[in-house]
Amino acid sequence: MHSEKGILKKMHPHPLLFLGFYLGGTGLAVAGFFVFQPLISIGILIVVLGELVRRAETFYVTLDGVTQEYKFLSTSRKSAEYRRIQNIEVRQSIIENIFGIGNIHFDTAGSDQAEVNFHGISNPHKIEKIVREKIAASV
Repeated sequence: MHSEKGILKKMHPHPLLFLGFYLGGTGLAVAGFFVFQPLISIGILIVVLGELVRRAETFYVTLDGVTQEYKFLSTSRKSAEYRRIQNIEVRQSIIENIFGIGNIHFDTAGSDQAEVNFHGISNPHKIEKIVREKIAASV
């Protein structure tokens, strides 16, 4: 995707965002020991798929802008250059605030392209600060 030199920060969604997959899969696997043996395999599969989906989404802060990329069965990439970002919104629920994770929404000017969203990332205010500094430097 990007050359490693151009990447300032590379992130994946925080594992807490996928807690439902992990707990549900683990619960099924444990239930399989007592109820129905194939549930063990199904539970493990759910946990593995949850982790694969989590790692399939990558967020980049680069020298030129921000990028949201998804690579699992298909590939999707949304980017916004710093000069086009008009607004940055950081959102955290009470629970996300406690755990230091959150979402960042980047609004771009005059674009028909989809907006870039970083969801479930650690230290969203730190990432917001980095991006605001890059925007100020690009003006």
